[in-house]
Amino acid sequence: MTQVRRISDHSDAAGVLASGGVLLLATDTLPGFHARVDRPAAVDRIQLLKGRRRPKPLVVLAVSAAEALRVAGPLDRRQLAYVERCWPGPFSLVLPVRAEVPDAVTAGGPTVAVRVPGDEALREFLAAAGGPLASTSVNAAGQAPARTLDEAVARFGDAVDGVWDPGGSPPEPGRPALPSAVIDLTTWPPRQIRPGPLTPPPVDDLDADWDEV
Repeated sequence: MTQVRRISDHSDAAGVLASGGVLLLATDTLPGFHARVDRPAAVDRIQLLKGRRRPKPLVVLAVSAAEALRVAGPLDRRQLAYVERCWPGPFSLVLPVRAEVPDAVTAGGPTVAVRVPGDEALREFLAAAGGPLASTSVNAAGQAPARTLDEAVARFGDAVDGVWDPGGSPPEPGRPALPSAVIDLTTWPPRQIRPGPLTPPPVDDLDADWDEV
């Protein structure tokens, strides 16, 4: 069995990602497979690791709303106001995808789910990673996802290029590991597709006729 490579240095992990590698990362929701969005071969490899017969869209993790909007948009002012209420936090927002995002991330669809994580250590890592990361839960298709980083490593640690372990695996102690909420922001009012750890922010005071920006 190949020895699992655990990485604690941001620059080392960023180098793996820049070279087209796939990493297991702890997040503020579930641990996941991660690869740079601009490395489509690595994203394709994630789909293969999950054993999918056909690709499915992956979530994109970004360090900030500004970075997220380099892969998604344009948004109107009402949508932008709602984005500010959700991020950083455990909300994956389904948004229009920009043309430069590889089909490997979206499975060829017109939208992309994007999230700015709530965990500060993870955002620090994303700032060093060189760009947004494609992310998905650690499991084979049809199986339950790994709930902890240790469980993810036990399943797939020898099939990836490294494990980024900051020394403490979110989520916060005592809070169960749950996937992020998925909210479709291409319609108004936003439509929750999947519940998550927190209740989505309200929209009542945003119901105004905004011009697109």
